[in-house]
Amino acid sequence: MIGKIVCAVLIVLVMLGFGFYSYYITYSYERDVGSHIENAYEVNTPDRMINEIKLAKQGMVDSGLTEDDYGALVFKKPDNSMRWQYDFLDSVIERAEAVQTWYNQTYGSGEGVTESLGDVYETKMDNLREFLKEGGRADWIARDAWLIKNHKVIYLEWIIWIILILILIGILIGMVIED
Repeated sequence: MIGKIVCAVLIVLVMLGFGFYSYYITYSYERDVGSHIENAYEVNTPDRMINEIKLAKQGMVDSGLTEDDYGALVFKKPDNSMRWQYDFLDSVIERAEAVQTWYNQTYGSGEGVTESLGDVYETKMDNLREFLKEGGRADWIARDAWLIKNHKVIYLEWIIWIILILILIGILIGMVIED
């Protein structure tokens, strides 16, 4: 019985340690890449959006992600390649630059600016935000590619969690049956 208690405690400690490790790895990615995507979504001007997207792209490059990396271990396809990820971010930057150009041309002269043009600008920014978050976050490929390249254990963490939980359940059932 003591051996099973010790095993159960060890499994719980391993689960806690793995949970903290997983949190730290996720934090590292968010610090370098993901938070810039979130910031790009939240900002209120195209130039700030462009800056945040460029910082996110630089974080991807600095972490070693190349166009030849994929956000999948096995089923590698063009739509989960980093080449597609970089192209997508470039297209968001192009759209944001178009909005910035429109803004500068419309508001640059200061003449004839009406409230309705302000509504048009807000609609353009909302459209950019929707494009940035369409179907999820704009770094959907980069996150998985980063985990695969740098932390395969965390990419497959759901398998590890299932194994640890099953072992713990087995130990607990064994303790109950023994009594």
